[in-house]
Amino acid sequence: DCVTMSLKKGVLTVKGKGEMKKSVSATAYKGKNIKKVVIKEGVVSLPDNAFKDCKKLTSVKISSTVKNIGVSAFENTAIKNITILKTVKKLGDYIFSGCKNLESVTMPGNIKVKEVWPYGVDADYTPRSLFSRGVGASAKPLKNVKFTTALDLGVANRMGDCENFEVSKGDKNYKSVDGMIYTKDGKTLVRIPLGRKKVIINDGCTTVSTGSYSYYVDIDCKQLSEIVFPKTVTKITDDVYDGYYDYGYDSGHEHYYGCKDIKVSLNMDNLDRESIHKLWLTNKYWRNSLKDELLRKGLAKLNEENERMLMLDDGYLCAYLMKDISKIDDRSAWETIDGLVVPDNVKTIGTEAFTGFLVKSLTFGSGVKYVEENVLLAADVPNTYKNMATIYVKNH
Repeated sequence: DCVTMSLKKGVLTVKGKGEMKKSVSATAYKGKNIKKVVIKEGVVSLPDNAFKDCKKLTSVKISSTVKNIGVSAFENTAIKNITILKTVKKLGDYIFSGCKNLESVTMPGNIKVKEVWPYGVDADYTPRSLFSRGVGASAKPLKNVKFTTALDLGVANRMGDCENFEVSKGDKNYKSVDGMIYTKDGKTLVRIPLGRKKVIINDGCTTVSTGSYSYYVDIDCKQLSEIVFPKTVTKITDDVYDGYYDYGYDSGHEHYYGCKDIKVSLNMDNLDRESIHKLWLTNKYWRNSLKDELLRKGLAKLNEENERMLMLDDGYLCAYLMKDISKIDDRSAWETIDGLVVPDNVKTIGTEAFTGFLVKSLTFGSGVKYVEENVLLAADVPNTYKNMATIYVKNH
């Protein structure tokens, strides 16, 4: 079996039977002005970095015999639109990294991704976007991603750097409404395109998955700056795909948002405590707005003995509020808590209630019966490598 290449008038033709073994940069065509690539029938795979840095490459035609496309295969090319055939079974990671002109992708919804780990271990895993297109507000998201087969939500995670999702009409589990992905009955929101700045959740949606706006994946192009929850939403649930959050100082999975003060609008009249707490935990950049909305709707209140404590029903302490929540990413600016007494009317101290603070000493009031996980971060002990918090407990 042999695959060969030939270049004529800017068109690189790859033909033969079997695997394309080398990238263009490893052949005589390195540095040539390749404008178009044609992969002929018989070629079954493209290697890692196949056409990387072909900066004038705007058109690629791939035959249906190709099953695998390698890592960074089209990185830093000038392609604007790409259609990946249903016959392709596996893509390499970062396949279109740095393709700043790319506007739309049409692809299978259940395709596998070859992940290249930092330590050189290859695995079918989905921890990061297939695209790297700049960071935050300066990043340029894709305009549209269309899925041609039944959708695996892990694939949608990989393609979150976009403004619109379009689900296959034949998908039995999901559908797209206004560029967002819902369950087939339209009742549960499961994915939001994070390249969109304003998101208005559809009327009739009753449940919002935390994974709809908080992917367990490295996405640089998070443009979300405003989100509107309709009156019909009554429940916030764990992600239907993998249950992962994107919250808190210890999660390790938060990545740059273009907006650090996301606006939240709540139009529902009722939301249970667990749902409110999930909203609070799963995006730190909307907490300032969410606090105001919770108070406006009567879904939360400030503790009468300490108005920096945001309370939910039945004595539940959701959060001790930072004076300046914009400093949440700057641990050097966090206040140190030393001697604070939690009021006796607090019954439960919620998960990450003291995020944004370093605790040296703290007293739990006599009403505290339950303490959830990751409640606090201990303060540094000077001249040591240790962190220490002293907790006093009034209740027996």
